[in-house]
Amino acid sequence: MAGVRDVIPRDDRAWPRSSVPISVVIGLAAVGTGVGLTAGAADRGSSVMAAVLAGFVVAFGFGTATYLAGLRRWLRGGSFPPALQLVQMAGLAACFGVMYLDVSVGIAMLAGLIGGLLGANVWAIRAARANRDRVDAAEAAIDRRGSSAADAESAAADDGGVATQDAQVGRALRETLAAESRRSLAWLIAAAVAMGACLVVAAPASVSFIVVSVGALAVVWVLRRRWAAWLALQDFMKAATPPRRAFVVLLHDPAPRMIRPLLGVWSEPPAVRGGRMPTPERVYRCDEELDALQCYQGNVVVHEAWVDTGPRPSSKPRWVDADAGVALPHRRAVFGRWYLASLIGGERPEAPARLTLRPPQAKTTAASSPRWGGASPCSPRWGCSSTG
Repeated sequence: MAGVRDVIPRDDRAWPRSSVPISVVIGLAAVGTGVGLTAGAADRGSSVMAAVLAGFVVAFGFGTATYLAGLRRWLRGGSFPPALQLVQMAGLAACFGVMYLDVSVGIAMLAGLIGGLLGANVWAIRAARANRDRVDAAEAAIDRRGSSAADAESAAADDGGVATQDAQVGRALRETLAAESRRSLAWLIAAAVAMGACLVVAAPASVSFIVVSVGALAVVWVLRRRWAAWLALQDFMKAATPPRRAFVVLLHDPAPRMIRPLLGVWSEPPAVRGGRMPTPERVYRCDEELDALQCYQGNVVVHEAWVDTGPRPSSKPRWVDADAGVALPHRRAVFGRWYLASLIGGERPEAPARLTLRPPQAKTTAASSPRWGGASPCSPRWGCSSTG
């Protein structure tokens, strides 16, 4: 089946509803900043005033031109060209570079760049309304083809398609527990050495207090991570509740300093409806070291997966298992549904491939799990299959 991204263009519904008023307010503020800086530069001479005005106008035109050039492809259903993103980043860097030489000119350029981007955004949203009929027709065609493909896959499964037993969940959980155990032991030793050093050198009470506090907090933090990994493995071994089929997206968070990816979960395939992907039902922060399912803005990938369930409908899944790999949720993301929807609402991902794995099942007792690192006696290193 053709990919959704190749068929459906984008219309004004691909933007969040608040995009127009927010863009107008911030854009007007940027223009007002440029005008104010230009007027304020009059005291420094006409040449400086002309430089501030020229910087603002050039940056405004640059932002408008680059954004609209990328939007042409984006509105046709593609991704925003990475080359233009690099050009825009270079323009932003130029603004800060000029700011180092002259603050007024640099700030005026930055305001012009922001104003140009947001002005183009408002114009593009209004112009994209003309695509609504095309988007609705393309979505209807995708629904018809999707129904036919689902019937074909169901018939193929009934004709004897058998999936192999999955073993990656147990292995991932054991490896994570072993890594967290080694990390916890290392921090315990480091904290003990630091505290012992304070006693040996008779450090001042204030220094000793800081060392003890930092060491204790670090140990508590790593032990908390180990405790979560141990609970996840115990939950998997007991298998008190069966997993459910769901559809997931593990997205790299583009926000600076945010290392844990976002996991969105849907009970049904997140097909584009009304020009946007549906808002996920749940969103979690996941272990950043297990990134087999991870994707990025502009290239979102949806996976059909087995999702762990708990005793309550609101229970956090401790693991997610798809053909491509495993993800381990850590916690519910604060404002996660709104945040993830704002990041991927306008995406056009390919239809998810049918899940081929059987529900993960543990084959051993919890006694075989490692305690403080090292290989499990029944890990693949020892040549026996112990995980489900």
